Amino acid sequence: MATVLSPTVLWAQRADRLLLTIDLQNCKDPQISISNDAAAKAGKLTFRGSAVSHATGPEAHTYQLDLQFYGEIDESDIKQHTTERTITLVIAKKPPHEHWPRLLKPAGKTAPNIKVDWDKWVDEDEEDEAQDPMGGFDLSALQNFQNFGAGGMGGMDMGGELSDDEEGGGEKAEDSDDDLPDLEPVPQSS
Repeated sequence: MATVLSPTVLWAQRADRLLLTIDLQNCKDPQISISNDAAAKAGKLTFRGSAVSHATGPEAHTYQLDLQFYGEIDESDIKQHTTERTITLVIAKKPPHEHWPRLLKPAGKTAPNIKVDWDKWVDEDEEDEAQDPMGGFDLSALQNFQNFGAGGMGGMDMGGELSDDEEGGGEKAEDSDDDLPDLEPVPQSS
């Protein structure tokens, strides 16, 4: 009898949706069922398929996955995209749209095959900024570089006031080493 394996699942979330990636190569006829469990008030995902995984070598294996999500999902708003290397799912959450403290309903240690997808992860407090491609940076504030108050790079005339050294026609004033204390000799060991 062939061993049934659990695929690696990468996940991330937004307030309104889950982003899941099932990491399998050349998955043949994946069977995916996503629904709500009314009694548990949680969504559930069931996956079955035969595929190759980079972790197990070139042979095809049977994979199975059963997940019970932390909260309910919107069964009418699920998107799936299958490539040669992965199966990506975008699953809408049911309102109220909020970040879940974890992916799965049961508390405790998560299975080792479920990992955070840091490439897609956005922190809850940064989610609004992530939707703004400029990250809150307003280009209209750049009307004039002098507004920055930095005066530009060295040697650039930004039209501001000149320093004491520059007022003398660009020549530097006499060295003012007079303000420095005299150096004391270093004691010699005998």
